[in-house]
Amino acid sequence: MTPVILEVVAPMLSSVEMSCRGCGLIMDTLGLKKQDRQACTQGYPQDWKEAVELLTAWIGEISHLYRHRILIRVIDAQSPMGLWKQLRHRVFRFPAFIVNKKKTYVGWDPRELESVIDEEVRRTA
Repeated sequence: MTPVILEVVAPMLSSVEMSCRGCGLIMDTLGLKKQDRQACTQGYPQDWKEAVELLTAWIGEISHLYRHRILIRVIDAQSPMGLWKQLRHRVFRFPAFIVNKKKTYVGWDPRELESVIDEEVRRTA
């Protein structure tokens, strides 16, 4: 069974954070301590931070619910790929969900999104 591809397009919080140990060492050497790098995310409005937290939890629930039947890709709406997805699928509000590169759902209703995903799971089974 081929998994359903779910692309999630939403603005993400960016920070100056490097995940590799060497990059962190370089940042520390330059005087950019971890708390300074993480301070970048503190500049975002509270509603953005709450939306990202809610979306993160929701994606976790979807991942748990569909397990091996779904492949989830999160795309930052502010990235070049995110801009392309917005134009290609004509989605200009967030969060936007693109299911199997065809169907789209925009909004926060879990039941609506699950019905779109379920329809694709049944179609591809």
